Amino acid sequence: MLVLLVVLTLPACSEAASPPATADRNTPHPGAAAPTTDTGAAAPTTDPATAAAAGPLLRAAAGGDGDSWRDTTGREYRLGLVNTPEVAECYGSQATARRKELVAAGFRALVYAKDRYGRAVSLVTTADGTDLNVSLARDGYANDRYLEQYRHENPGLAKELDGAFAAAKRERAGLWAACPGAGR
Repeated sequence: MLVLLVVLTLPACSEAASPPATADRNTPHPGAAAPTTDTGAAAPTTDPATAAAAGPLLRAAAGGDGDSWRDTTGREYRLGLVNTPEVAECYGSQATARRKELVAAGFRALVYAKDRYGRAVSLVTTADGTDLNVSLARDGYANDRYLEQYRHENPGLAKELDGAFAAAKRERAGLWAACPGAGR
């Protein structure tokens, strides 16, 4: 008689405690080496956008802002390599509203790092396949505050964002026209 023993190892799933209200929750932190889907499994070695589109469709919970939010299971996501203003800052309410509109039908996340708050730093695609990181950058809802510092975490996404940010700045889209000092 042959007995096959299969051991399934799942990563521990715990949410970090919320930091004090004065902490800058937009600050990403270099994280995990290998990209993962939202389930924690290693992502296929395909194009990141293709891998993100292949993951399960997730639903956003109420709340969050333009670049970070929780799904309905409580897992918190942070868009990689882009920064949207806080809700009370210049163009923050517009960025938040746009992100909520784009993920209303669901989203998929290719998690490639964790930040210091335990958020899943991700390349996110919407239910219709739109690359949320690039879309928010291209349409002027996000700035490039963290692009150079963290470009090594996802060079493919960084390259796509280079063009998106350049076009948004050139066309003075969104916050690049509305917010004094957005380009600094």
